[in-house]
Amino acid sequence: MSKKRFQRPDPITNPDSFLRRTDETVFHALQPLDKTVRLMEDKWGVDRLETLVSVDTAARFGSAKVKLDESIFQNDATEVAKRAAIMQRGWEALDREATERGHTSLSITAWTWRDDGGRAHAFVRDVAEAHQYGKENPGVAVWTMAEIIRIVDNFDHFSKNLPSEAKVAFPGAEVSAIKNKGKLDDDIPF
Repeated sequence: MSKKRFQRPDPITNPDSFLRRTDETVFHALQPLDKTVRLMEDKWGVDRLETLVSVDTAARFGSAKVKLDESIFQNDATEVAKRAAIMQRGWEALDREATERGHTSLSITAWTWRDDGGRAHAFVRDVAEAHQYGKENPGVAVWTMAEIIRIVDNFDHFSKNLPSEAKVAFPGAEVSAIKNKGKLDDDIPF
């Protein structure tokens, strides 16, 4: 389904759609699909299941998603109901195929740490794990390995790769503090 959620027709929060048959029908036609999506994302991880199936299956799933999104955009209640049912069967087909191919549901490996201020952090492999871990552990800042590398790369950019070069040259060296001392390209005093 599209990332944009179809807002519930309501007299206070969405009065323009309230008591409009088409908007009510579209909203309620999407509810069973939303439940299926949540179940599949809880089991497999966010944006992961589509990567575990054949290219053909993934392409058909993507095509069905576009057709559903188009029908939502056009506010065509009959077509939304039809396309939502197709997408629901599509999610179930993805689940079956991924299982038949030997893939297993999401298994989170997380490393946790509290910073000097006592804030909890978790470090996971990817976005799918980050979504699930964050859902199961509210209040914890969840970081993916890709995000950590982006931070290191950004820091390396401004410090002329010194931190990464030091870690390569001195295996086991530990970064214990980072202090902004100003410009890092000054002359070495010896």
